[in-house]
Amino acid sequence: MYDPQTIQMIAVLVSIGFLLVLILCLFYGLIQLAKIRRQAVGINQRLDELLARMPVGRGNTGETTGMSL
Repeated sequence: MYDPQTIQMIAVLVSIGFLLVLILCLFYGLIQLAKIRRQAVGINQRLDELLARMPVGRGNTGETTGMSL
């Protein structure tokens, strides 16, 4: 079969390959999280603009304004 040095080399290469795949997956996850954060910031800005366009004095009479269930 294989001598111990060859088995050790194969084990080291497999573990290094596993660590490289793990690191690449972590970087890919960070990139995806950055995209999600960018989308959330854009949605938040659009909501702020929409709320800024709504009239301020309409809700003071006790009536419910906006969408309701």
